[in-house]
Amino acid sequence: MFEPRVRQAGDGLEVTIGDRVLRLRLEPAGDGVFLVREASGSARRLHLARERDRLHLFWDGVVYTLTEEQEGARPTTRQDGGALEAPMPGRVAAVKVAPGQQVSRGDELLVVEAMKMENALRSPRDGRVRAVHAAVGEMVGPGRVLVELEP
Repeated sequence: MFEPRVRQAGDGLEVTIGDRVLRLRLEPAGDGVFLVREASGSARRLHLARERDRLHLFWDGVVYTLTEEQEGARPTTRQDGGALEAPMPGRVAAVKVAPGQQVSRGDELLVVEAMKMENALRSPRDGRVRAVHAAVGEMVGPGRVLVELEP
């Protein structure tokens, strides 16, 4: 596991992860949506939603939650690494797995509709679905566990 380092570099950002250095630019593409453009010119969509001191990022089917740390703050609790959480407030548009089902990294597990866009939530790793905690049509909030995976 690597801790990324981010710094301002010219009109963009320089992100260092381990020995890899990425030069990126963020371009607004709508409310809570940005294009992350690499130096090569390729671009991918990034969705953002803020919830108090947390920033939820949805990128390439994976949800990342960043918590703003204040000096002297207590450590935050995290869901178990096998939990797939809602990236932002939205409505469950599709559930594509069931408990006991074997999945591979990148498989689409469910779809959450948020900000007039459908966001496919994909498996972060190979495993078996332990539980599904969402149903089609249900409203969900950021950080709510939707699917649990076991190795």
